[in-house]
Amino acid sequence: MLKKVLAVVVTLTVGVSFAVADFRPPRAKPQRRKGGEAFPPLPLPATPLRRTEKKREPSPPTLICRVRHGSKPRQIRYEGETYTFWDWNTNAGCEKNLLKKVASQLGQPYHGTVNRISKLSGDPAEVPILYITGHQNIELSETDLKFLKKYAESGGYIWMEACCGAETAYNEYRRYIKAMWPGRPIYVLPEDHPLYHSYYHIDKVAYTKTVTDRPDGKPFIEGLDIGCRTAVLLFKYGIGNGWDRSHDPGAKDFEIADAYKLGMNMIAYSLAYHNLGRYLARTKVYHEQEKEDHGDFVFGQIIYSGNWDPNPSAAINLLSAVDSNSSVKVKFKRKEVDLDKAELFGYPFLFLTGHDEFKLTGNHAAKLRNYLQSGGFLLVDSCCGRAQFTAAFIREMKKVLPGAELKLLPAGHPVYSSRYKITSVAYTEFTKKAVKDLPRLPLYGINVAGSTRVMFCPFALGNGWEKEEHPFTKGIEPQDAMKLGINIVVYSQTH
Repeated sequence: MLKKVLAVVVTLTVGVSFAVADFRPPRAKPQRRKGGEAFPPLPLPATPLRRTEKKREPSPPTLICRVRHGSKPRQIRYEGETYTFWDWNTNAGCEKNLLKKVASQLGQPYHGTVNRISKLSGDPAEVPILYITGHQNIELSETDLKFLKKYAESGGYIWMEACCGAETAYNEYRRYIKAMWPGRPIYVLPEDHPLYHSYYHIDKVAYTKTVTDRPDGKPFIEGLDIGCRTAVLLFKYGIGNGWDRSHDPGAKDFEIADAYKLGMNMIAYSLAYHNLGRYLARTKVYHEQEKEDHGDFVFGQIIYSGNWDPNPSAAINLLSAVDSNSSVKVKFKRKEVDLDKAELFGYPFLFLTGHDEFKLTGNHAAKLRNYLQSGGFLLVDSCCGRAQFTAAFIREMKKVLPGAELKLLPAGHPVYSSRYKITSVAYTEFTKKAVKDLPRLPLYGINVAGSTRVMFCPFALGNGWEKEEHPFTKGIEPQDAMKLGINIVVYSQTH
């Protein structure tokens, strides 16, 4: 920030209304146990103490590391004087102000640090969040980008901020993100994204007067997902100035109060999804992936140009449960089905999921229509209960099956008794807080030629199949999600 340099975030169209509550994580209680008995909020390495040792307060865990970058400092002229400074440090300590706010709100102290990427271990358990900020070209080497990619895929979070809304830095960040993940989209976080509801409920924000392209006051933050977790946050507008409680003239920023609220939510989101990120980093192997099918059940999953795989471990867990709890003979493999290339009739069961907007071409719609009319089965899961995906699915199915009606399946539908007798399901605690009038049974269906050939769940099933907590998710508890999944597979094979 120049002054300091000179001085030194819906309604589902299938009829389910969403009313997001101000859901907050519980306050952390003060830790008064011996060091070896404490449970830090993050899985940080620690040396256990003997029970005879004197009690002591543990040092705050490191939460955020500001990344040093650049090979030389910047120079500017102001009122006849030349000032030299590092671009990564124009808001020195702004994240420390944010962490003080976290400590006062959550009752949990955290520590911030500063370092170059080359000096970091890359273990998100040691430093869960990397904060990169600046105005000019952000100098990151190929080695740096490989490090950042591995770090995020191992469970870490990367915050990239264009300080003061600097366009040069913003464009550079986008280029770097696309270089690291060429097949993953950078997308605008929708209103129902968990980040906007993880501590404060945020639907509108205030920007500085120089921001003229956000008249609706909607929070504009972009992200990139790895699995079911937004691991990279990209800020077109400055947020660090708000944490520093000051704005440069002409800066395109979030105003101070909303910058702090967003920062609190960013930290709450990162903490809540930390364990999920570590879980997703441990890839499960489909040990029969290369074997011939021989008539066994194979899980076919439709791929598209978006985050089509938010739950990479879901399918293998479901296959294992089907194998152990039904007479369906399964093959432990998942086939990625590209609608442009695949012959669909080799897959009697297809699965489609995601968070966000997607579209089917005319050819895709025709292929799926022929597939369903010929006896194929399609299961669609709105991951995390996201409204954007739900709306896209309903719109696209009108292309696939014009005139067909998507209806809530009645309690007497055979899918609810094909293996387990299911009369109701348990929803996650967040779902019960966020959604009014939850149905006892969650499945919707479309009949084709007298049989239900399309099933849709607007509340996450795949999250439950992964058997790892997905905070702030509109979904079904894992035990019931798994039972539903088994029933759906059995139904698809017997009807």
